[in-house]
Amino acid sequence: MKVAMVYPRWQWHEYNGLAEPLGVLHLVSALRNAGHEPVFLDYSPCTSITELDHLARGCSLVGVAISAAAKMGRATDVLQHLRSVVPEAHFMVGGAYPSIFPEICARGTGADSAMVGEGEETVVELADTLERKGDWKSLKNMAFPEGDRFVENPRRPVVKNLDTIPYPARDVVDYDWYLANGMSEFGMVTTRGCPFHCIYCKPSTDLIFGGGIRLRSAENVVGEAVGLAELRKTRHLRVFFKDDTITMHPVSWFEEFRDRLAGAGVRLEWHCNSRVDTVTRNKIRVMRESGCHCISFGVESGSQKILDCYRKGTTPEQAMSAFRWCHDFGVEATANIMIGYPLETNDDVEATYRLLKKLKPDDIIVYLSTAIPGRHIHTWAKEQGYLTTDENPELLDPARNRAHEIMNMRLPFMDLSDVVGWKHKIEKYRSFRKVTSLNNIVRWASELAREPGKAMGKAGRVLRGFQGQGD
Repeated sequence: MKVAMVYPRWQWHEYNGLAEPLGVLHLVSALRNAGHEPVFLDYSPCTSITELDHLARGCSLVGVAISAAAKMGRATDVLQHLRSVVPEAHFMVGGAYPSIFPEICARGTGADSAMVGEGEETVVELADTLERKGDWKSLKNMAFPEGDRFVENPRRPVVKNLDTIPYPARDVVDYDWYLANGMSEFGMVTTRGCPFHCIYCKPSTDLIFGGGIRLRSAENVVGEAVGLAELRKTRHLRVFFKDDTITMHPVSWFEEFRDRLAGAGVRLEWHCNSRVDTVTRNKIRVMRESGCHCISFGVESGSQKILDCYRKGTTPEQAMSAFRWCHDFGVEATANIMIGYPLETNDDVEATYRLLKKLKPDDIIVYLSTAIPGRHIHTWAKEQGYLTTDENPELLDPARNRAHEIMNMRLPFMDLSDVVGWKHKIEKYRSFRKVTSLNNIVRWASELAREPGKAMGKAGRVLRGFQGQGD
């Protein structure tokens, strides 16, 4: 069966940077391996919504990815257009947002069904069933409108051994276009799920990944890296590991990862996200030896009160240790923080500012707290009367809100102007660190020689930070 896997990022600006859609690419591989004929419809480069119509023709199943509430509008536009191209096809939405809100996504886009949870097995089963004209409404992980009611079938158990999942079908991606339009690193993922309880992520991550955490083997991850290197005809790759917390792997995993990369003759220059309580000095040392050049830590706040409100489970003291170890081994350490939680006061943000000056981070990213549907923070804000609006889905993108300095929660102890003022103060400190840290200056000079456009962009952000202009 010919199947269209659709990434509907049409005329959408990515505030967190351009990246390939790994989830969709995994489904393309799964369909291929099962004998189907998948086509990848990526609207990222398109200037017209009709550009990919020729690829869609003949498809009997069209799957449209929706990664977040902010992308609902684009997904609806693309899906409705493709309806006019292949009106007899079955239209399914899937991805992170339909896994949390299947009815909103199915009814809102006009899809025939929503696929929830991990999709590698379900999408193959759906294609098989449609091909033989079977009863797709009986399949696990499927949800669908049926008149006035909405049916959500039971969920299948998640795949325990992630090594059995096929690598993403990177050959269908126009990487030359991505790299020419702002992508600087290839995405990879070594884990699925998160065992922690932060209110700004849970329970949505559990609805997507089934709860807990599962780990790929180092051998399997290196195999994917080798395949990517061969595709790009290089032995040196810049990679962003997009795991929530790659440092859930033990030190022994990173040792094997390092050694297998060396044995394969592939050199990675990679960065990742982490928590400050899942690293040790020895782990950071081995990570550095395997090619890690930067770790972005979810510091969130310097106030223990606010960390406890977030159910973060970390302390400022743990952050100080993690950043010190990074400095010891020459690993860039980025502090991601959030300000503007409704119970936050100026004293709490002052504690965050003081902590940052102790951490001496190589970079700082300031987010404004955002109440996203499907997460405990949204339920709490709504119950307490702090939620101001849910009407504009684009306000549910934290990266966009950071750039535009807007919020969707009311603040009883601060004004929005106070939060923005703190954001600018922190960004001025970030710029000060950028021009006074010898390591930062050396890195920037090296990047200026290799990638002058990217380096000048960073210089511009430093100057804007000094001027209090934000991102």
